[in-house]
Amino acid sequence: MRREKISRALSMLDEKYILEALELELPGECREAPKVSNMKISRRSAKNLRRTLLIAAVISVFFAVTAFAIGYGINRQRQQELREQLQIDQHQVEEYTEYPLPEETGEEVSPEGEMTVTLLSSIGGVEYDTIYINVSPFEKEWVHGQLPMGASFDGGESFATCTPAMKNGEMIYDEATKTITFECHRFHNSPYSNDMIVAYGYGEEKAELGRFALSISEAETRACIFEEPVEFYVDELGKTGRLLGVELYSSGMTWLLEYEDAEKLYWSEGDPSFEEMSPEDQQWKLNVEAAWAQAEDSICCGTLHMDDGSELEVYGGESGSFENGIVKRYFIFSLTTIDPDDVVSITLFDGSTVELN
Repeated sequence: MRREKISRALSMLDEKYILEALELELPGECREAPKVSNMKISRRSAKNLRRTLLIAAVISVFFAVTAFAIGYGINRQRQQELREQLQIDQHQVEEYTEYPLPEETGEEVSPEGEMTVTLLSSIGGVEYDTIYINVSPFEKEWVHGQLPMGASFDGGESFATCTPAMKNGEMIYDEATKTITFECHRFHNSPYSNDMIVAYGYGEEKAELGRFALSISEAETRACIFEEPVEFYVDELGKTGRLLGVELYSSGMTWLLEYEDAEKLYWSEGDPSFEEMSPEDQQWKLNVEAAWAQAEDSICCGTLHMDDGSELEVYGGESGSFENGIVKRYFIFSLTTIDPDDVVSITLFDGSTVELN
C-alpha cells in the first residue's frame, strides 16, 4: 500500500462519525439525554456495532501502516548500515551507488507475505561489480540450497548465484521481518548489460522476482609498481617468478606477477580446452599448474599500511587472469573499502615493507 493511499483512507474517516462511535461530542454540541424506550436497546446496539466496525477499520489501517513502515524501515536501515560498514563517506567512494527504494519512487509494494526483492546499492570493482539486494520474507535455512537466489545480467540467458552478505561471520538477516541481504556479482569477463534480473529456484522452475536498471561507475585504480621486483623461487620446478607490484581500488586490489609458464596456464580465447589437450600436455599442466598455484598463494599476502596508522590484511583471492604477459590475482575486500590514495606502504610475504609510489 502506498503512503498516498493510506493518507486518503484516513482522510475519509469523518470526525463526527468517529466522535459519535466513541460517544464523544463535537465542540459546541450537546447530546440529548437517552430516552427509555424499546428503541433504546436497538440504537445502542447499532451504536456499539458502528463503534466495533470503526475500531476494526482503524486497527486494519494501523496494521497496514505498520507493515508499510516496517518494510520501508528495514530497507532504509540496511542501506544505512551498508554505507557505514563499507565506510563510503569516510573513504569518499565514488563507485558506490544507492538506489531509490520502491516506497520513495511511488511504486506499488507487494502484498504482505509475497516474496519481494529490493535493490539497495552497488559498488564498481575490477574483476566484478557487487550489487546488494534485500529479499523478504526469506527463511534462513533456504540459503542452504533449498531456494537459491540468482541474478542475470544478460537478459536471463544465465544466472550467477547470489550469496548472503556476511558481517562478522554471520548472515545479515533481520528476524522480525525475515529479510536477508544478498550480494550479487556482475563479472567483467562475461557479456553483461546494465539490466539485472533477480530470480529464485532451479532450472525451468526459476521464478522471477524483479528487474532493475543499474548505474555502476567504473572503478578507479592506483597502480603501484615496485622500484625493484620481488623475486620468489619455486623449488619443485626450479624456476623463479617476480612480484611486480599491486593495483589498488576502493573495494579491492590486484597482485601483479610475472613467470615464464603463465601464458600456458591461463586460458585465453582460442586455446584448446583441457579435454582437447594431449595426455602429455594434460599431465604437464596439472603438475606445473599446482606448483605455481601454491607459489601464488604463498606470496600474494601481506598488510596494507594507511597514512593514519591503520592496517588491512590482504590475500591473493581465488581467481586470476593473464594479460599482456602479466598475471593478475584479484582480492576483494570483505564488506569494507579503502581510499587507495591513503595507502603508503605494503608489508609482503617475506616480511619486507615496500613504500608505494
